[in-house]
Amino acid sequence: MHRLKQSWRRLLGVGPILGLAFALASHALSASEEQGRATFQRTCSPCHSTSRITSHRLTHAGWENVVDNMISRGAKATPGEQEQIVRYLTANFGTGRPAPKNAMPGEQSVESGKGSVRAKMPPPPALGDSQIAWAKQLIKSNDCLSCHRMDGKGSFAGPYLGDVGANDSAKQIRASLVSPSEDLAPRNRSVRLVTHDGKSVVGKLLNQDGFTVQLIDAPGHLLSFQKADLREFTIITANSMPSYAKKLAPQDVSLLVKYLETLRGSSQQ
Repeated sequence: MHRLKQSWRRLLGVGPILGLAFALASHALSASEEQGRATFQRTCSPCHSTSRITSHRLTHAGWENVVDNMISRGAKATPGEQEQIVRYLTANFGTGRPAPKNAMPGEQSVESGKGSVRAKMPPPPALGDSQIAWAKQLIKSNDCLSCHRMDGKGSFAGPYLGDVGANDSAKQIRASLVSPSEDLAPRNRSVRLVTHDGKSVVGKLLNQDGFTVQLIDAPGHLLSFQKADLREFTIITANSMPSYAKKLAPQDVSLLVKYLETLRGSSQQ
């Protein structure tokens, strides 16, 4: 009986320690997820809306492909930070995961009778080979890739077109072509830096801290500057996108809208 009482005392003594250990483990897991979310937003949001990425549901390998491609295109992250991002995306936006209850900043949602749910794009329109070829010719002949990028070609100055159909509706795409907004959306804004010796650089902001700033210019060069060497840091909000309402025939505008709707990216993007 004495030994039994001693055993119970030991168990009672160990209980609070185990409870504290489980609590610390749970807190560590939560902190790790928050860190992954913060790293994801810091790394990806300078060039994309977060919905551009989280609209997909991919495997761990699929998210690794996406993150690797983003890094190859100029996103700034250490190998450890890349792993954090992949773990966060897999846990929250992996294959079979439902749409999150609380949309990430920048995600679109619609109201329904059962609350707020994420908007789903309709299936892409079906286009014939000749229609696709003509749409690509319209993009080439109108020099769209001098500002935009798709299929591994073009400029980093403007929004990426390779997954525009996954993020914008046909109505939004048409409006961007025929009546573009005077102001750029925050995710599409560039910055202009001027150094003390008068050098001026324009590009997409990738990352910054208290001492340095990194950006990618239109040709795709990764540039880094010491903030102490800058005399100007300006965010460009004016939209330089021209209207194609009178530059293209109505049927060509409609075809271009349909083609851009089909561009929805992939796990290899």
